[in-house]
Amino acid sequence: MAQNITPEQYDPLVQRLEDASDGAHDYGAAIGLLQNTEAALRAVLVALVGSPEGPGGVPPAVPGLRADWNTAKAAKTAATGAFASAKSNGRALASACVNVLKPRLGNSWTNAWMNAGFPSGSIAIPANPMTLLQQMRAYFETNPTHEKTDVGAGVDVTAAACETAAEAISTASNASNNSNVASGEAKSAYEAGLAAARARLSGLRNELTQLLSPDDDRWYAFGFEKPGNPQRPEDPENLTGVPGTGGMLFVDFDDARRATNYHGKVFDAASNTLLAERTTHDSEITFQDLPLNTPLRIEITASNITGTSHPATLLITLT
Repeated sequence: MAQNITPEQYDPLVQRLEDASDGAHDYGAAIGLLQNTEAALRAVLVALVGSPEGPGGVPPAVPGLRADWNTAKAAKTAATGAFASAKSNGRALASACVNVLKPRLGNSWTNAWMNAGFPSGSIAIPANPMTLLQQMRAYFETNPTHEKTDVGAGVDVTAAACETAAEAISTASNASNNSNVASGEAKSAYEAGLAAARARLSGLRNELTQLLSPDDDRWYAFGFEKPGNPQRPEDPENLTGVPGTGGMLFVDFDDARRATNYHGKVFDAASNTLLAERTTHDSEITFQDLPLNTPLRIEITASNITGTSHPATLLITLT
């Protein structure tokens, strides 16, 4: 018996919601649908996918929870990149500062380097040089004669340059942190929207169980299987084969109800030797490098987690 399991992933979930909303529009009143109405179904659907703008931009377009999350993820990636760039630029400036100061403070660490922001026995540049640049800014403010402009590639080793680089890192860090928060919140809202959609579809299925017989064809209008149907997929139908070049064959067939994937095999029709096989989620399969001038038998089966259909068969000879 078909169980009408509620989809987990976004694409099939949205498709089921679209079908369910249309079914509720067409048959909800006639069958006495009360709880999971078209309005209730479309509300969770629109929350996920958003709505386009109206004529002349009124009302304006509203992005859905999926789009919000995509936007937040993109902003997070951009902010993370900007933060990394700011730190990289800051390290380059700090390195230039060290090179300018080496003739005054020494080529390796001594106590003299402490005033320039290196208190820990090393003049290595840290991964995030923000605080180092702040200390260097203070050093150059105290020792303005140690500043040097245009040390190469337009770089100035000055208090102002150090402060600008440190501020850039601070600003980028704040933006990156905020983008992480926004992305997390958008993901949580999206997952809540998916959960609400699944709950709504489960509620609709349960309500339809009270209103429709297991063999009522109107189950199909809501995107469900008839509970009276067997769980195993229906057999694929209407196989057609279109030869390509060099032993290529395009096989097309109708979608089989309840199928999640299809498996195709090519046999030598005379010897029953298996020549090729492929599995796909689509109702079409392409085989390559098949022998020419040889009768071939094509078998296509549909499958889901409960079983496999009977094979649909096509006989063809490539020339």
